[in-house]
Amino acid sequence: MYWAQSLRTRGVPFNRIILNGSTQLDHHALLGGVHWGQAVIRKYDKDVLRRNNRLRVGVSVHSLEEAKVAEERGADYLFYGHVYASPSKPNFEPRGLASLAEVCAKVSIPVIAIGGIATENIAAIRTAGARGAAVISSIWTNDQPELAAAALRLAITDSEKYAEPRR
Repeated sequence: MYWAQSLRTRGVPFNRIILNGSTQLDHHALLGGVHWGQAVIRKYDKDVLRRNNRLRVGVSVHSLEEAKVAEERGADYLFYGHVYASPSKPNFEPRGLASLAEVCAKVSIPVIAIGGIATENIAAIRTAGARGAAVISSIWTNDQPELAAAALRLAITDSEKYAEPRR
């Protein structure tokens, strides 16, 4: 948890610090949340998570069934993907917009699309019901990551007109 303490001393608000994979709920005062996979969320129930009510819990899901389990167990938001072909998942078939739309329609918590996200498909994922997008490759592999991030931000802002009303 040294890095979380370091971020806090540099002025990063606790609610912006999300620890991926950690089950150390006792350190929640330093964190805004945790992000888990299916194996971890299935070990917890809502009562355990609500005792740490300041802690947001995100879960990576790859199917409607996983999304429903995560929601039932107390997840606050979902990362669903990978939606499009992605360099980080080269041997896996993308799940596509139809499956993203199905998950978005059948859960009541926010869904963030991940996998192959680029400026040209932001409007489509928002139309499908995703509340946001998580990106890696479109920024990481760009020669000008600052410009790539700015273009994504603009695409997200422009896509607000396509977004479903917030639940």
